[in-house]
Amino acid sequence: MRFFLLTLLICLSLRAVPALADIRYATDFTATENEAMKDIGNTIRQVAEVELRKDETIESLELLHRRAEGDEKRIRDVLNAEGYYDPRVELAVEPVEGDPDKSAIVRLSLDPGPIYRLQRFTLVFKTPEQEKAAEGLTYEALGVSLGSRARSEMIVSGERAVTRRLGWRGYPFARIEEREVVVDHAERSVAVDIRVDAGQRAYFGQTRIDGLEDVDASVVRREQRWKEGDLYDTRKVAEMRQALAGTDLFLSVAIAPKREEMAEGKVPMTISLAESKPRSIGGGVRYSTSQGAGVRAFWRHRNLFGYGEDFRLDGDVAEQLVGLKASLGRPAFLNPQQRLDFSVYAQQEDVDAYDATRFGGVTTLTRQFGGPYSGSIGVSLEQSRIEDANGTETFTLIGLPTNFTRNTTNDLLNPTKGGKLTLSATPYTGLIGSDSNFLVLRLDDTMHLPFDPEGKYVLAGRIAVGSILGATRTDIPADKRFYAGGGDTVRGYAHQSVGPLDASNDPIGGSSLIAGSIEMRARVMEDIGVVAFLDGGNVFRSELPDLGVDPLFGAGFGVRYYTPIGPLRVDLAFPLDRRPSDDAFQIYISLGQAF
Repeated sequence: MRFFLLTLLICLSLRAVPALADIRYATDFTATENEAMKDIGNTIRQVAEVELRKDETIESLELLHRRAEGDEKRIRDVLNAEGYYDPRVELAVEPVEGDPDKSAIVRLSLDPGPIYRLQRFTLVFKTPEQEKAAEGLTYEALGVSLGSRARSEMIVSGERAVTRRLGWRGYPFARIEEREVVVDHAERSVAVDIRVDAGQRAYFGQTRIDGLEDVDASVVRREQRWKEGDLYDTRKVAEMRQALAGTDLFLSVAIAPKREEMAEGKVPMTISLAESKPRSIGGGVRYSTSQGAGVRAFWRHRNLFGYGEDFRLDGDVAEQLVGLKASLGRPAFLNPQQRLDFSVYAQQEDVDAYDATRFGGVTTLTRQFGGPYSGSIGVSLEQSRIEDANGTETFTLIGLPTNFTRNTTNDLLNPTKGGKLTLSATPYTGLIGSDSNFLVLRLDDTMHLPFDPEGKYVLAGRIAVGSILGATRTDIPADKRFYAGGGDTVRGYAHQSVGPLDASNDPIGGSSLIAGSIEMRARVMEDIGVVAFLDGGNVFRSELPDLGVDPLFGAGFGVRYYTPIGPLRVDLAFPLDRRPSDDAFQIYISLGQAF
């Protein structure tokens, strides 16, 4: 009986509770679209819950009022962060009559008020000795500009710059204790005092290496950027971490000072490593309508003898090229900034311009000069049998390839900023009956200009200029001449077909080259991008480009599918100066951007 009465009371109480209504509402944020708000209007929309959740229902107008009140505070915080410290913000909830789809509209009224400017940015240290650590530290170095809008981003960035630069000066444990911000509404100014504890000045102590199994400790030691007793510099730690990660020998690299073991100003360092698997296999595919399909596979050992030697076997099988290459690289050869590479290869290449069978080897010494600059010099020896329209010849050539590179790109397969400039010069001389002597000069430059911080919209360009000096075109082996056309130069034309042609419309190559491209890339979805491009160029019989000969242009568009290792590229290109021998279009499929 008691159970029955209890159940009845519960049911009656539930019936007494009125059903919750599903209220829909609209928003009016046109106040963020005026000229004063154009830079921060999107931020306001992103922090306002009434705007973010306007497509959802809400249980009552009372809850909508509360949501709007919380948004008012968030919007004021956004304006304060942008240097507006006296704004007027109101989110009014206005009932809507006669609209079955909307019960209310939330209207934003906004007056940002005057801009407040940064009047003072002062560093206050715990001790006079610490204060010396900041001598010569300018506002410019911290990214702080007195008299400019008092934006929180600039103030916080200045704080980070303080600790970062103190870390460069022997104070790796510097920290910000307190930030005091004083807003003067009468003067419309902001004063900031930063209380800093720089800590004790430190020097590098002993270095311990943990986690090595197959890699010799000397591989790690040769990348060390400091000696025991050097003044602590966090840049040297970052450089070593980056260098070790770049060897591909380690899955993880952690370098940390042992502050608790610091004695007499010296801080012991611990390098903790996890080795990656030394062996790997991989491959890729490519396709173009003029060159057909191709497959490349490789086997790699990153630590052949335990000292970071990089051994690799590469195999190519394609409609126009079959080849095998073995290479061995020795990093830190005689110097931490140098690398020695040796490779041997065998190839059979059959293209419209020539058929070539070649065997050879190359030894190259590469030197990093600091920053984006590097250079290399080498020696090559090649035996080849070339068959072209003029007959069959055998060549034995020794070359001295020399390169200088400036590379500021941010990614190998999908660069979104920076560029890569390469200057190369390779003199060749004939041996064992070959009398070919010539010099190949070439300049290649690429540029990438992003239109947004994320690099979703990028304008990219490239240019190539080349010249072969010292021999006429017919005295130069056909496979060493310049060619253009195809996915790596002028898209829309068949491989190597841009330039002089013989009576059968087969390319014969030339002694000079000019080619260029411009490309607009847009990443329209997380995994999808689109591209529009224009390519142009030509190959010339003369040693220097003949500017009186018109270039050939190709244009088209493409799609990029972004994978974890790089974008998959599919391009459709059309020849704008179509000749009778040219196809109506060309298709290119490969991994990575065109340049």
